[in-house]
Amino acid sequence: MRVIGGKWKGSILWHLQDGPVRFNELSRQLGGASKKMLVQRLTEMEQQGLVKREVISERPIAVTYEITGFGRTALGVLEQLKDWAIEYDI
Repeated sequence: MRVIGGKWKGSILWHLQDGPVRFNELSRQLGGASKKMLVQRLTEMEQQGLVKREVISERPIAVTYEITGFGRTALGVLEQLKDWAIEYDI
């Protein structure tokens, strides 16, 4: 839970499962998360080895985030959690 339990971490991993996503697109997909919060969570997740950050352009800066193999192992847990929530209507 220390690794994926933080607010927004599960949602971030879920949105990255289909391939690299640019920061601004990820921000739009998450809606309720501020950009500051998103940067904090992504930095934590990068340090934990869940996501990989890649700078694709320096001017203007453009960054993509991609789930790592380690991060991908958490998707099964998130899928089970989603199924549990649906089953019990919570």
